Amino acid sequence: MGQGDQPLGNLLLQDLSELSTLIRSNESISHLEILLTDFLVCLVSASQKRSAAKAPLYDDGVLGRGAWMALQSNNEDRDDLDWSVGTHPGSVIWATIISICLLHEKARENFLSSALSGYRTSASIGNFLGVDHRSKWHVTGTAGTFAAASAASVSLGYSKEVHLRALQLAGANIGGSALAPRERTGASAFNRSAATTLGITAAMAASVGAIAVENIWESPYGILNTFSASEFPLGATLIVDGVSTTSLRLFPVTGFAQSAVLATALLAERNFDHLEELNIDLAAGATPLLDGSRGGFWWDVRAAVSAAWASKDPTNLYPNDDFLDRIFLVAAELPIGAARISIRTASGNDSETIYSPPGNNFNDPIEANWREIKWREMVGERFLEIEEVSMSLVGGVNTVELWERVRALVAMQ
Repeated sequence: MGQGDQPLGNLLLQDLSELSTLIRSNESISHLEILLTDFLVCLVSASQKRSAAKAPLYDDGVLGRGAWMALQSNNEDRDDLDWSVGTHPGSVIWATIISICLLHEKARENFLSSALSGYRTSASIGNFLGVDHRSKWHVTGTAGTFAAASAASVSLGYSKEVHLRALQLAGANIGGSALAPRERTGASAFNRSAATTLGITAAMAASVGAIAVENIWESPYGILNTFSASEFPLGATLIVDGVSTTSLRLFPVTGFAQSAVLATALLAERNFDHLEELNIDLAAGATPLLDGSRGGFWWDVRAAVSAAWASKDPTNLYPNDDFLDRIFLVAAELPIGAARISIRTASGNDSETIYSPPGNNFNDPIEANWREIKWREMVGERFLEIEEVSMSLVGGVNTVELWERVRALVAMQ
């Protein structure tokens, strides 16, 4: 329970619908510019490489466009990642906001607030539901639905009361099985799309007075029981800003292997002797996903590490089997996303441990270089235009010309 007779989850939703507490720092705005650029790069890259035409419902309104953009932004599995809660917020949040703004000019005035609110809601709900929830549910599908409801409500200028009702409606209908990411076959992209449309629909329904269940959290049928929520720590902070905790996936391999390929490249740069053995220590929960049994190279951490050892460059991961017979995957007591690489060469032993995956230090010139390499590889020189558009949108520019440029970017065939 929360304060008095109020469930803690209800207090959380009330706090999330209060926009006066959004963090509008220069740092958060700078981060959003990069996160939006990355989303648009992923979206444009998918459009450039897609041979088929857009889905039939794409031009039929906000829901069709939002669903399509969320789906396509995950096309190459390189969209952003909040390691603190295990969700991919940007594909849902930006798809929601842009689809609404393209059709509702008034919503464009709320662009920054809706983005801040969406990321805050995603991280706060994911944090509130906890680790047990993440083990059974795809958090992008659950917390992402709340995030889309917040982003849509703020975009459309709804009152705090309508925003709160939208969150209640969304929460009573969340879903997204953890089977999707575990199968490594791309179904998690659909979960992003489903979260987007459900969140937008919740905001629409709330605006016309749809009746919501006010306590969606407790009872045998509430979210806490149905969705295996962990017990929330007494005195812990309810609200998490979400922008500061979200990272980019910089290297061309699954997010779970980002630290492993970086650590391997660092070791390869300082060890020139013949590699005799290499051990990859990863979190026990991640190793079954990365054993190479499904999903091809993208999900095979041994193959990715072999490529990183050969190239000495985590951004250059072309398949290379030369070292595979000397590379071993080990389950270890490490946090998800971390990696420890230990090697043996003719001249001795060496190791490298990375606890915090790369991609979140937006002010680091090395990571800035990796970002540019990623974006250039995905869309060529077009990333410069995308970066300019993103900075303008987050910076509050609201002109017809700018939105026509956005329309052209997201509507590419």
